[in-house]
Amino acid sequence: MKKILLAVVVALFSINAMAQHEIGGIVGGMNGLSYKYWVNDKFAVQADLAVGLSRIYQATYFKGTKIGSGDFGCFDFTINPNALYHFDLVNNLKLYTGGGISFGLVSDLNNTNTKALDGKFGINGVIGLAYELDAVPLVLAFDLRPGYGLGFQTSDDAHMSYFDWHVGFAVRYKL
Repeated sequence: MKKILLAVVVALFSINAMAQHEIGGIVGGMNGLSYKYWVNDKFAVQADLAVGLSRIYQATYFKGTKIGSGDFGCFDFTINPNALYHFDLVNNLKLYTGGGISFGLVSDLNNTNTKALDGKFGINGVIGLAYELDAVPLVLAFDLRPGYGLGFQTSDDAHMSYFDWHVGFAVRYKL
């Protein structure tokens, strides 16, 4: 039993020693902090904590009945964790794809909606390119995140469904 426990502890420390972390910033549709944790050489988990200005194309529902549609500008605070799989292309260039969720707070900039939204939740896909620099431990990444989400209020049954697209450019430092 002691040998099995020792083997598990050694394996966990070996996996953690191989793990690579990246931390930096992202700009574009989302502006904020970006963190990536490499599980192995192909699979990573990335989380972004960002604020942004968006244009949302939406349909609004109240108690199951559509009450309007259109578009409006909004300010949002979003947490966006994603699971990503990486494909080696050439030299230090990688293509990655995956998906995740986004959740956070949102408000209408134009005050066109009589009932402002308090929060949002959605799913998204991710496709992008990442380039690792040789001279310094930096990674440059560009990605597209098409998504679909729901905006909601805490005060009543009103909600809004919308397409939530983001384009981002990230610079992360490899730890």
